[in-house]
Amino acid sequence: MNINNPNIEQLLSTFKSHSLNDLQHANLQDRVDSKFILPLAFLPHLLQAAHHHYSVLEINGKRTSNYFNQYFDTQDMHFYKDHHNGKLNRFKVRKRTYLDTQTQYLEVKFKNNHKRTIKSRIRCNDNALSDDNNHAFIQQHLGYDLTRLSVSQQGGYQRIALANEAIPERITIDFNLWYQSSTGENRIDLNGFFIVELKQQKHSKSSPFYQLLPQHYFSPTPFSKYCIGCVLLRQQAIKYNRFKPTLMKLSTLNQPNQHTVLWNH
Repeated sequence: MNINNPNIEQLLSTFKSHSLNDLQHANLQDRVDSKFILPLAFLPHLLQAAHHHYSVLEINGKRTSNYFNQYFDTQDMHFYKDHHNGKLNRFKVRKRTYLDTQTQYLEVKFKNNHKRTIKSRIRCNDNALSDDNNHAFIQQHLGYDLTRLSVSQQGGYQRIALANEAIPERITIDFNLWYQSSTGENRIDLNGFFIVELKQQKHSKSSPFYQLLPQHYFSPTPFSKYCIGCVLLRQQAIKYNRFKPTLMKLSTLNQPNQHTVLWNH
C-alpha cells in the first residue's frame, strides 16, 4: 500500500487530530501491549470505524509517518535469545529515526516479569556510539557499556498512530515493513498485512478497538519486529521455533514481492 493511497488519506482526513504534546494520559511509556496481524484489505474498514473513538497523530500536516530503526544486540544475540526463550525481564535496544522530522532517539524497551513494557529513550545523533550520554544511558538501564553492542539489523515501516486520551490508550498501525542486514544488503519487503499494537495501562477488552474486530476471525498474535527480522535475515544461523506460527501467518498474508521466501519450512 502506498503512503499516498487516496482511500486511506481520505479516511484519515475524517479523524480529529492531535500532536505529540497533546497526549498527557495516552503517552503510555509504561504499558501492556496486544498485537494483531491483519490483512491489508481490512485497514479501510478499521479506519472507518475507529474515527468515532480515536484521534490521529498529525505532524507537519501529515497523518502517516515514516520510521527507520537500527537494532543493537550483543555478538551472541543475547536480546534475541532471551525473547526466543520466553525470558521475562528482557531488553531490546534500538536507534529510531523519525524520517519526517529527522529526529533520532536511542531507546531501551524493557519487558518485565509482569509482562509490562517500559520504554526509556534519549535524543541522539547519527552516530549513537560517539556520545557519552548514550553510553551512560545504556549503562544505567542494562548495567554494561554500549561498546558491547553493535547494529544487528535495520529496517523501517510507515505508521498511523491513533489515541484516546479518555480511556487512555494508543493504537499504532504499521505497514510496508522492510528489513535489511546491518551492512545494507538482503532487503526483505513485507506486504499484504499490517501490524496493530494496542497500548493500554492494563489489558481490557472493553476497549473500543476490540469492538471493531470480528472476534471469530481476528485475535492477538505475538509479534516482535526485531525478532522476526532476525529470523528473516539469519534463519540459517539461529533457532526460531518459537516464532514459526507467526512466520506461517506472515507467509499466508504476504503479497508476492520478487518471489520472496519469508522462511524455510
